[in-house]
Amino acid sequence: MIMKIMIVDDEVIIRDGLATVIDWKQLGFHFLEPAESAEEALERLPVEKPDLLLTDIRMEEMDGLTLAAEAKALMPDLEIIVLTGYDDFAYMQQAIRNDVSDYLLKTSRPGDIIQAVLRAAQRIRSKWEASSKVHQKEKEIRKHWFEKLLAGDTGLDLQMAEENVPFFKGAQTGIQSRFQAVMIKAEGWGDGSGSGPLLQFAVENMLREIMDCETLAGKPYLTAVIRHDGGSLEEERYRECFPVIEKLLKCTLYCAAGLSVTAVEELSVSYKQAVQATKYWEMFTHERILSYSMIARRKGWKTVCSRQEEAELSQLLTANDSIRLNQWISTRVSEQLDHPEVTYESYSSYIQSLALAGFRWLERMAAETDALKDGVSDYSTIGSSGDAAMRDKLEQYLETVMTTYHVSVSKGPSAYVQQAIAYIRQNIGSGKLSLQQAAQYVHLHPGHFSEVFKRVTGTTFGDYLIQEKLELAKEMLMDPSVKISEIARAVGYEDVKYFSQQFKRYHAQTPSEYREELTGK
Repeated sequence: MIMKIMIVDDEVIIRDGLATVIDWKQLGFHFLEPAESAEEALERLPVEKPDLLLTDIRMEEMDGLTLAAEAKALMPDLEIIVLTGYDDFAYMQQAIRNDVSDYLLKTSRPGDIIQAVLRAAQRIRSKWEASSKVHQKEKEIRKHWFEKLLAGDTGLDLQMAEENVPFFKGAQTGIQSRFQAVMIKAEGWGDGSGSGPLLQFAVENMLREIMDCETLAGKPYLTAVIRHDGGSLEEERYRECFPVIEKLLKCTLYCAAGLSVTAVEELSVSYKQAVQATKYWEMFTHERILSYSMIARRKGWKTVCSRQEEAELSQLLTANDSIRLNQWISTRVSEQLDHPEVTYESYSSYIQSLALAGFRWLERMAAETDALKDGVSDYSTIGSSGDAAMRDKLEQYLETVMTTYHVSVSKGPSAYVQQAIAYIRQNIGSGKLSLQQAAQYVHLHPGHFSEVFKRVTGTTFGDYLIQEKLELAKEMLMDPSVKISEIARAVGYEDVKYFSQQFKRYHAQTPSEYREELTGK
């Protein structure tokens, strides 16, 4: 059914303006001839039966509020929006008493008027559906079978599904008819007052008018299955249709599309691909229309931060420098996103590994303050889905970690030691790295620093330095393409033979034996 709207205003400029500035047909309304007075509107109501009345308050003879009261008496289900140039609370109170749906100033932007009209349209449609139990039942059945098609339920009676979802009834399985599942995200109406569902409702209505599709509204995205016939190119159709919707509704649309399929029973594959593609919206912010074909061949990239990156992060957190920390995060994230093989899963894992590295730093720095760690320990949520982008969540998390430490336990011998450890890891490859250099870095006398270091870590500075070098060496030995001599120099040993002796002393194996064991495993 098509909804009908009538505008009532004694000013011709307002009537003409509202008639031309908004595309009522695209919003799903049949635009009736505007009425020049309340009296004219009341005469025409029983005959033309509008669903929505948009009326001025101040008019000669009968005013808009009296019109609203009498119109409601004639048509109790009529939706009424009052449009006035008077921002008067008394008028608003009277409008509420007369069961007016909405109250807008004439100075309201077209986008505000559109939103008010769409809210009314939603209420009108709900009334229609509530008054027709048969229609409501059919809608529930259609949704049930549509969801089963999208899910690809095993044992699905395909013929029954097509019977209950008319869009698929009699669908031909050939190259001339293709189906494509898409997920659509709409933004631009703000986050409050339930504008999300209302905007989705508006987009859904327009999409069904413009494209040959079946839709399913829900959180957080609108799901649609588009039918493409003949030689039409999917992406070109979206680039043509979406700007029409965006212009009218004053919103921004994002589309994640699965690959098109030629059989209804394959629809679940396209749907799963579209859902997977939505995860990449955060990674490809410049792409408004994102196809699964853009990500299907990616193999993934780095999932865990390196020891070098963890050392850099520790140094930044210890320095309590928010600006440099965020710049560093930005660089790490850009390196990930720019890599041609990165996937959502590898990116998510990498971001979470940086959060975990920050928590490990806090564990070391506040080893005896469990309550402090408990307050910021939920790093596992960084890589999960949510409203905030993972990068933003990571920045907030590491800021919290850094601030928590520096506000609560930034003094004392443990802080000096952790600063020194960050310095060691940052300069691990330097053959000249010494206790004197580390002591100078934290501004302590070497003798005093040596005592503090052993008291906090339980080992001497020299032994700790060797252990850190050999742990890094173990990590590098996992890559068979790197020569043992190169690894020795990378961790600060010019003499390869001495490096092998030290490695065997601590790990009961030579570097070669350790690598062979790894290869065997």
